[in-house]
Amino acid sequence: MPLTADDIHNMIAAGEGQTVEFKRDISQRSDTAGELIAFANTTGGTLLVGVTDDGQIIGVSDADATMNALANISRDNCRPALYPVIERVDINSVPVIAVRVEKRAGPPYENNSGQCYVRAGASKQLASPQQRARMLQQSGLYHFDETPVAGTTLAEVDHEAFQKYFEKISRQPIAAAGISVELLLERTRVATMVDETQRLTVAGLLVFGREPQRFMPQSRITAVRFLGNDSAADRLNPQEMAGTLPQLVKQCDDYVRLYNGVYTKIEGFVRREQPFCPPEVVREVVVNAVAHRDYSIAGNQIRLFFFDNHLEVRSPGRLPNSMTLESIRFYNHESRNPLLAQFLNRLGFMEEFGSGIPNMIRQMRAHNGTEPEFALEGEEFVVRLYANGRKSRN
Repeated sequence: MPLTADDIHNMIAAGEGQTVEFKRDISQRSDTAGELIAFANTTGGTLLVGVTDDGQIIGVSDADATMNALANISRDNCRPALYPVIERVDINSVPVIAVRVEKRAGPPYENNSGQCYVRAGASKQLASPQQRARMLQQSGLYHFDETPVAGTTLAEVDHEAFQKYFEKISRQPIAAAGISVELLLERTRVATMVDETQRLTVAGLLVFGREPQRFMPQSRITAVRFLGNDSAADRLNPQEMAGTLPQLVKQCDDYVRLYNGVYTKIEGFVRREQPFCPPEVVREVVVNAVAHRDYSIAGNQIRLFFFDNHLEVRSPGRLPNSMTLESIRFYNHESRNPLLAQFLNRLGFMEEFGSGIPNMIRQMRAHNGTEPEFALEGEEFVVRLYANGRKSRN
């Protein structure tokens, strides 16, 4: 839908921010390209040309020439080429040019010099190497779980766990593979060669490593029971869980069993007890978190919070690539960590890819008539399961 004068006034009144930028003119082509790139690489946004930094509408002298120049900048100064919506909006006969940029669905955008920008509040900034890697990961062009973990060697491998895994998937003794264990670890992508030294991959360390948190402390899980319905309540039995991902799932199962109370449900003349949250659904939420979280975010761990009326799992990282809160409900699948998901699937922790969230929804409906709540809050994906049909967090 075309923008109106009222739309422009509302944007100006709100001021510059994450999704709006004012620009007097576009005489600096590289700077203008940087603004468009930053919008595309973040959440999308609108560039208003003919508006000063303090929100004064001065317009442009030649609207058609400005629109053509913006189209050329979008095509020639951005890689890959950008194709924003460029439109003229007259405000009291003064032409303002609005450039609407959609959030990227593919690889990160950069300028002709290879510089990649992101939006930070009301301004653009060069993307850090970590941000750039994360954007590549989100687009499916780079998978962090296949990268080597610095400082690891084959001494960190739990050979018994790997042997059980390989013999399960191959249905034969590991000796029947006919190659050395060192080469087998490489062929299965548990390890990779870096400068003539074998290092564990991120997925290999997290599933088959000894003490993974020595190298990736962000892979731990924090669990807390709150004596109330929000995080301001008193805490009971906080735990920091460590180990491989299969071990972490088991520890979460045990923790949830401690606090997953039961309530009485009357069906006809039959009285029966059932847990607040079905253990199999909680397990699905935890497995989904350890399989799909963004392990490149070094400072944050998965957090499991048990409240009086709901359970909450907070997982670092937003949804990968083009996935949305709506699309995840309908058997769509886009794995951030395909190697990790493969390991967990073969170990029996995951079933058909893309079915986890629809199964959670179906099981919670059958259990107490509620649906799980899915949300993106900051850089976290959050799942909430409500107990006994009580969906209020107040």
